[in-house]
Amino acid sequence: MSRAWIFLLIAAFIGNNRLISQIVLKGQITDSSRQPIAGVNVIIHQNKSGVISAPDGSYQIPWPGNLKVISVEYSFFGFKSRLETINLPEGQPKADYFLDIVLLESPLELQEVVVTAGFAQEQDRIPFPVATLMKKDVVGTGAFNLSQAIARTPGVYFSSLGNGVGKPVIRGLTNANLILLNNGIKLENFNFSSNHPFLIDEFNADRIEVIKGPASLQYGSDAVGGVINVVRERPANPQTIQGGFFSHYLTNTNGYLNSLGIKGSGKTLFWGLRASVKSHEDYRDGAGKTTFNTRFNESHLAASAGVRTNRGIFSLNYNYTRPLYGLQNQNTIALFTSKPELLTTGRENQLWYQNLTDHLFTSNNVLFLGKNTLDVDLGYQTNTREALGGAFNAQQQALTIPTFASMQLRTFTYNLKWTLPVKANRFILGVNGAQVNNEADETKPNNPLLDSKINDAGIYAIGDWAIHRNWNSTAGLRYDYRRMESFPTATQTTNQFKVDNTYNNLTGSLGLTYNFADGQFLKANLALGFRSPTMPELTQNGIHASRYERGNPDLVAQRNVQADLNYHWHKSWLTVDVAPFYNIVNNYIYLVATNENAPIGQGKVFQHVQNDASLYGGEAALDIHPAQWLGIHSTYSVVRAEIENQAEGIKYPTFIPQDRLTGEIKLESKKLGFLNRPYIAFEVMHFFEQNRTGQNETVSPRYTLLHARIGTSLSLGKQSLDLFINGNNLTGEAYVDHLSVTKPLGLQMMGRNVVFGLRLPFPFDMTSK
Repeated sequence: MSRAWIFLLIAAFIGNNRLISQIVLKGQITDSSRQPIAGVNVIIHQNKSGVISAPDGSYQIPWPGNLKVISVEYSFFGFKSRLETINLPEGQPKADYFLDIVLLESPLELQEVVVTAGFAQEQDRIPFPVATLMKKDVVGTGAFNLSQAIARTPGVYFSSLGNGVGKPVIRGLTNANLILLNNGIKLENFNFSSNHPFLIDEFNADRIEVIKGPASLQYGSDAVGGVINVVRERPANPQTIQGGFFSHYLTNTNGYLNSLGIKGSGKTLFWGLRASVKSHEDYRDGAGKTTFNTRFNESHLAASAGVRTNRGIFSLNYNYTRPLYGLQNQNTIALFTSKPELLTTGRENQLWYQNLTDHLFTSNNVLFLGKNTLDVDLGYQTNTREALGGAFNAQQQALTIPTFASMQLRTFTYNLKWTLPVKANRFILGVNGAQVNNEADETKPNNPLLDSKINDAGIYAIGDWAIHRNWNSTAGLRYDYRRMESFPTATQTTNQFKVDNTYNNLTGSLGLTYNFADGQFLKANLALGFRSPTMPELTQNGIHASRYERGNPDLVAQRNVQADLNYHWHKSWLTVDVAPFYNIVNNYIYLVATNENAPIGQGKVFQHVQNDASLYGGEAALDIHPAQWLGIHSTYSVVRAEIENQAEGIKYPTFIPQDRLTGEIKLESKKLGFLNRPYIAFEVMHFFEQNRTGQNETVSPRYTLLHARIGTSLSLGKQSLDLFINGNNLTGEAYVDHLSVTKPLGLQMMGRNVVFGLRLPFPFDMTSK
């Protein structure tokens, strides 16, 4: 695979005689009163090139010579973003192309442009629900991980195991029902369990886009609940060196987070580096009690290099992640209760923890073919997962720290996407797939997944076209094939099943958007989804997560159909959004406790079964800015879920989130003395009682959290310094969330936590050198 990457870069260099286009896109950017706007970000999406508008509002950016259609985004704080698709006229001479832009002022904090849906397009045109969070919004929360940061999005929640381990939950679905993409590559790191987090550095992202439901045909099996796309930060603008330093301190865990990134670009070559570290001690709950072994440590490294040419953009990327996560279970509670001196005060992981290592190599390339583009994304990932325990010997004297699980997952991923604009319409043809190989150390007793292979392949077509002046449609079809083979070896605590199964499916999506009045949109989307059973759901037969779990080799694929409606209304000072959904899941796979005694250990056998299920609910959001300095935000999210025929005597699935109501008041100003863009905000989050409980779940009482945040930007000569303070759970509420993995252990969530954060960007312009 490395040879393929090298070939692509060599081809880019020797196949491009004239690296810099003779056509330059030029213009001036003004507001509605024709006053120039300085500092506007101007980005060509196809080659990720960008510039900043000058003090007089002027801008100029090279147009890739082999490309006849480009999508250009204009964005600036306090203004509504704008996306322009420009078609180079036939016979256009090699001369400058002029386009003046007027941006409309808007205090609303909206992300108007989305790239996950297959095309760079304005969100108003997309018929299915997509939420976008920019990097500043994610890191500004001071959250412990990405899953926690995005969980403020309506319809999005997260399950937690301590602080470091978190998994997104979208409209009641999680784990193998969701896909997370890193730089266009699907992450494979044992996604079947809430104990196994997605390994990703949110500081290496430009934006995070969340698709709610199986509307994205590009990503194949497992996207029945949704897609989380972490879009890597863009290369530096040509002729610049840019970077930034982030630092957070968290009072509850005496925790810190530091992230340093630097990137540069010449006329054609670009490169980037980022390193991040996180370290936390055990947290204290709302009663001030220390929750033992919730400490965790993470280190991240990212590197990239590439070239922009008239023929395309070509890049190589590397991501390294090394986390250590403390574990909480019945064994740790018993051990630390009887011998608390075993866990010294501090942040070092000593016993009962996950030891993980992840390497991700990607090559992301876009070839320019006139009006068309060809995306070629290749990825190779190795994920090593070890779990270490801790116990006394028979004489209760010496402590042993055995490794009870050890697995290594190797994944090769390929994505090819051909984009064909036809007048105002756009079409995509794509092929993607993966080869996933797991190797387990059979000398370890509790591996949930032994030696296995998965071969994925899929082909799809998507179209987006304007069927009338006020009507837009998006539709597509996809075919998937998956073969799954396992090669189990019996251990002292497992005797897993052997499988050689194949799954295939045809899925589709049809959506309509109707702009029936100024700023008002009605959207509808009907989508089919598909996921095969995971390997543990098929093969598991032994101890996992301190209980005996059994798979079923005869499980069939889940298939679902989801209907979405969306009413959206926006004005310059107001946004209203209502989005109900109904999701019917055929052959929904879940885990139940049987009456059969476990053949090993204590307790009962937990069996993977499947029945039809339905999930329904929706989200509502209101954003009002009655004045430039005042913002009022409110959201409501609700999910209901039921097992249809209750064949196992179970009415409700487990891990269905509590209804959530949020309200925020935010005061901000463009300038206040020497403070730039100062703000202060107060937020209340109310979680309603969850009494629709699954098997072995208990009712989760309602609770209310009070948060506050304050921040500003300071000018330090030509540099700026962003500062913020976030206070979470300021009243010290003692509570247990319904999605907490440790709820059965009686462990409460984190108490009061204050986050102090700063960001120091450092741009450097090389054009004058």
